[in-house]
Amino acid sequence: MTATIQAIKPEDAIKALKARGQTLAPSFSWQDVYAEEHARQFTVAKSAGFDILTDLFDGVQTVLDEGIAVEKAIRTITPILQAKGWWGVQQVTDPLTGKTGPAQLGSPRRLQLIFDANLRVSYAAGHWAAFERNKARRPWLRYVCVLDGRTRPEHRKRHNLCLPVDHPYWDTWAPPCGWNCRCTLQSLSDRDVDRMRGQLTFTPPDDDLVTFTNKRTGEVRMIPRGIDPGWDHNPGNAGYRAFDAAEKLIDAPPILAAQVNKDPDWLVKPLGDDFARWFDAAMAGGRVDRSIVVVGALSEEVLAALARTGIAPGSGAITLTQQTALHMLRDSKASAGRGVDAAVLRQLPANLSRPRAVLRDRRDGALLYVFDSGHDPRLAKIVVKVDFETKARPPGGKPQSIKTNSIRTAGLVDAVTLADPSAYEVLSGKI
Repeated sequence: MTATIQAIKPEDAIKALKARGQTLAPSFSWQDVYAEEHARQFTVAKSAGFDILTDLFDGVQTVLDEGIAVEKAIRTITPILQAKGWWGVQQVTDPLTGKTGPAQLGSPRRLQLIFDANLRVSYAAGHWAAFERNKARRPWLRYVCVLDGRTRPEHRKRHNLCLPVDHPYWDTWAPPCGWNCRCTLQSLSDRDVDRMRGQLTFTPPDDDLVTFTNKRTGEVRMIPRGIDPGWDHNPGNAGYRAFDAAEKLIDAPPILAAQVNKDPDWLVKPLGDDFARWFDAAMAGGRVDRSIVVVGALSEEVLAALARTGIAPGSGAITLTQQTALHMLRDSKASAGRGVDAAVLRQLPANLSRPRAVLRDRRDGALLYVFDSGHDPRLAKIVVKVDFETKARPPGGKPQSIKTNSIRTAGLVDAVTLADPSAYEVLSGKI
């Protein structure tokens, strides 16, 4: 019997699930998609060869979006899966070995486990997003167990363990720590910690490491006793990582990408923090782990304004390459006060999410994001080319051709110049 998950509508959990839903990964075994990969993808073991992942994902999303009970969602999806043949014990072929044997496909118990695991990972990612946003005010995390007869002894040992949000211990021991794990993390302020100091502990118990060999890949991992194989990572942080989630906006429908502008906090933290670190590394001139990053998205208002002129961008993401960032910085230094200051560029996600105005250049169709430049009375303009084709190098991968809304230049300009209706069309805001 699994622990009941309360049917609520947490916005961060919904966003985390939708980010995972951008990649539906059929698999034969849970070991095929392991640990952090599982947190960034929506996958179900023994789903390869069956057209069922979308149905299962939609069922989990309905629980979050509409707040219905898991049991009701399972009753709704069961006849759909049965009609597609994904039900009961059947003979299936392992694509890795070519061997055929009996395997459990759909069942009420298995669906409960699938919903439970995917909802808990989505909740964990949503919680972690909140932890990151609020860590300046609530810098501590407390490990909390359900203290009953079903609690794992190793989890019970960690009840009331309190460590900073950024402590590396949470890279491994962050709930859920296994199948049906009901543990959670609670964020605390300094005042909370002072008030609860008598019941909190600040030194983690020693780990008893157990060797686990992934029979599908041959990978050997040392996993602390009490954590189930496949859960020896931080599912919340893995599902939350800003750049990983933001990259999915490139291929997402533009209207879905536009949803990020409804959450300016996410564009400041965590995406803004991730971008600031990337920007600092890029400006140092070394090789960064990604040659292109997502720094924002076209808003619904801008998309609607473009549609009225017959323009439908293929992507809603706004991107920046390391090469362009370096050019903008060099232009700023060489232009004797006509370039955008590096401190302003370093805050691009925040500035692009809250522009004073977005204009369309009538001459070449480029978008101009306009915002205050700091101490200079002139305005900063970021020029974005719609549907710009470029090559991007994902982490550890080869360059790929993509089409995005690419930042090309930046500069300072007088408001009077931008107010010329023969040159610029206002899509949103005002000069």
